[in-house]
Amino acid sequence: MRKITFTFFLCLLNLSCFAASFSPKDGSFNISLPPKWQKVKTLNNEVLSLKKGTSKIKVFALKNCKDLACLEKTANTKVKQIKDKKFKLVKNTYSGEEIKKSEFSTLDPYLYFSYTAENINYTEGYFLADSKGYKIELSNLPHKDADLYLSFIAPKPKEVKDIPLITDEKPLVEENIAAPEIQKPEEQPNIQNLQDTKFVQETKIQKPNVSKKFAIIISLLFIYISVVFIFFVYNFVFSPLMYKTQTNPNSLYPIVGSRLYGSPDLFFKLYDNQGHNFIITSQRWSSFLKEYGFYGALGFTLLHLIISSLLKQEFSSSLWFNTSLSVCYLFTAFGLVFMLGGYILDIIFPAPIFVYTDKGKILFKIIRRNSGFLKYSYLVLTNAYTVIFRLETKKIFFMRKWIVFEQDNQIAIIKENSFLKALGRKLLGHLGGSLRTNYVIEGKNESKGQILSSRKAITNFHIDIDKPQALTSTAMIAAAAVIFTKNRDKFYPWFD
Repeated sequence: MRKITFTFFLCLLNLSCFAASFSPKDGSFNISLPPKWQKVKTLNNEVLSLKKGTSKIKVFALKNCKDLACLEKTANTKVKQIKDKKFKLVKNTYSGEEIKKSEFSTLDPYLYFSYTAENINYTEGYFLADSKGYKIELSNLPHKDADLYLSFIAPKPKEVKDIPLITDEKPLVEENIAAPEIQKPEEQPNIQNLQDTKFVQETKIQKPNVSKKFAIIISLLFIYISVVFIFFVYNFVFSPLMYKTQTNPNSLYPIVGSRLYGSPDLFFKLYDNQGHNFIITSQRWSSFLKEYGFYGALGFTLLHLIISSLLKQEFSSSLWFNTSLSVCYLFTAFGLVFMLGGYILDIIFPAPIFVYTDKGKILFKIIRRNSGFLKYSYLVLTNAYTVIFRLETKKIFFMRKWIVFEQDNQIAIIKENSFLKALGRKLLGHLGGSLRTNYVIEGKNESKGQILSSRKAITNFHIDIDKPQALTSTAMIAAAAVIFTKNRDKFYPWFD
């Protein structure tokens, strides 16, 4: 009875989510949609036509298009026509691509793009089903709903041939194995039983003692984790809004930036006061190896100290105890090797920084060069490899400082404004944003400015100049790209 009730409940739940499934006459695919969608009469070369209010879904057969290359060519041609008509294309937030690609559960490909024309949303998709090409048009639907509906398409399952038949066969040899007789253990004298019971009780009472060193380590760890957690929660609940100054509406300042998470590489998005968007990206494998190798070695060293601080002699001579110490030694060595590898990778192959416009074109590329024994230079290059700006900083420093040059002429000095925050970050990390770096800018023509970081766990910053004509926005975008990719604030302690 319980199984029947549970099955009935699942059926009702399924019907409430998808009211109906629609498919063309040839049954090459079906699409499941929420309630109120209705099938209407098809026209011309339509194979399926659906409607709900003012929203419509139409599917057309592509007779001469039966592979992915053809679908891509058709989609690119359509996108070019949309651009020629000056319609607004909706790009991927992270990659900036116009045509999104994916696959159904049958591994059949589908690609689609979205655009807006005359205040109406349109989404067009091209897919393969049962070795046939189709085009689907969704109109007057939110782009997110259209993306979701495309994933509801289920192509006809492909036939699997030459599957060996499974037959029931008896084993070649059947043996009757007699179970061994269970022998009753010999009863021990009562005195021996009493001695064994006493020994077990004494063993349970004995516990491994720990030294003061172990207690101090655990106490410090608990205090550190508690402080960090409290600051993270406080800034998450009470973090203020991003500070913005009142500026000339015709100025490009302020410039606001934020980090995009979810990728192994670093991504930042910037936009200025006139609505221009920029994407900054850079690899961070060397940083990953250095930092996680260092903290891996530190963690296993700490674990070794904790285990070795146990004082009970019988416990310290056990196989588990010695094996744990050996594992700590091994992984500490691995961590140091990874850290060293990260430094070597950063020296031999420094990761470049790319800055893209909102149209997907490279605004400039930034590469690192050594400038003396204790300095780094970052060269800002155009597509023609012309140096338009140069940033210099020290390799070893306590408070961050950057000098910006334009054709060997110094145009700005960007430096950290708080000694206490710099010290605190090296011991505690940015504490959920409380210790994030703020910079002051001293530009040419006695211009002043600042780069303010929001008090949040995620990276947000705001750049403003009191004399916008003194420092171009491209120079500050290049400076922000270097600062926030090469000397970003981390949630864990780290020495630059």
